[in-house]
Order: sequence, then structure tokens, then C-alpha cells
Amino acid sequence: MIKNTLIFNELWKVVCIGDRNKQPKQPTSDKELTIWENKKNKAYAVITAFVSEEVSYHITPFSIAFEALQKLKELYDSHSALEVVQLMIKLFTLELKNNDPLALASEVKSIMHDIQATNIDLDIPLITFLKALYPTYSNYLKSLQANGNLKDITFDTLVKKIVEREKSFGKKTTPKSSKEVVCLAHK
Repeated sequence: MIKNTLIFNELWKVVCIGDRNKQPKQPTSDKELTIWENKKNKAYAVITAFVSEEVSYHITPFSIAFEALQKLKELYDSHSALEVVQLMIKLFTLELKNNDPLALASEVKSIMHDIQATNIDLDIPLITFLKALYPTYSNYLKSLQANGNLKDITFDTLVKKIVEREKSFGKKTTPKSSKEVVCLAHK
């Protein structure tokens, strides 16, 4: 919401994003600097207006929008890996509804946009494994997600969880290696 509001008010590119996470450069002329300072103050005001009181304590030490956004990113980035996993699960559970492929394509595009917006390097073996688990393990994955057990999930930890689950059901399916599971998932 913050980013969208800043973009709508033409404040995002001007004062909030810099080159490779470096603070945006100030203009050199006095007139442009005055305009830039005004936009920078407006952007900071928008950011502080959108966050809760608890979160505002973390950004009040900063006086510019760029630094406040960097702090917010730092506070919330730890959830991005979980967010990607949740989005991938959502992607794999999509179904064609009302025989409308355009609606499905729009949903897929929206989810992919959200995944890309996290700026997280995708764990391809994990994604492939998640896809291979559907629909057989969909309820198990949803329960892991609901219980918060996917927060720090990686390919190897998910393999271990699946193996533990299978053992608890008395199945003998212990993989020899992670690579073997990747090969099985690709099949």
C-alpha cells in the first residue's frame, strides 16, 4: 500500500528508490533541490501515516523516505521466503473456474508478479518438489503453512518433513540423497 500510494503521488522514483539500494542523488540546482526536498518530506509523511504505531518506533530515527523504506524492508524481508513458498502453493492449487482460461491466466500473472516483487532468489529444487507433491500432499502442505512451519523451509528441510511424515505412516520411502528426490520430482 505504501509503495502504491507513493507511485500514485509520483514520489516513488524521485525520492524512494535509488541506484542499487543507494540513496537517491539530490538535484544540483536550487529550484530542483527545493522541489525534491518537498517531495522527500511528503514521501516520508506518507510512509509514517501508513505504518502502525509499533512500526513507527522503528522508523522515527530516520528523517528521509529512503532510509525509512530500507528499515521497513529490513523488518519485513525475513518473511519473504515464506511468502514465496505460500505464493507457489497458491499457484499450484489454482484451478480453471467457470471454464474461463483468461481469468486463470490473470490469476497466474498476478501471483507471478507477487513472487517477482519479493526479489527472492527462487529455490528451484524446492519449487519443483512442491509442484511434484500436488495434489497428493496438498493437505499436508496446507497444514504446514497454517501452522507456520514453512517459515524457513528449504528443499532439504521439506524433504526431511515429508520423510518424517511417511515414516509416521509406516512407509519406507527414505531417499538416498537430495539429488535423487530432485530427479524423482522432475519425472
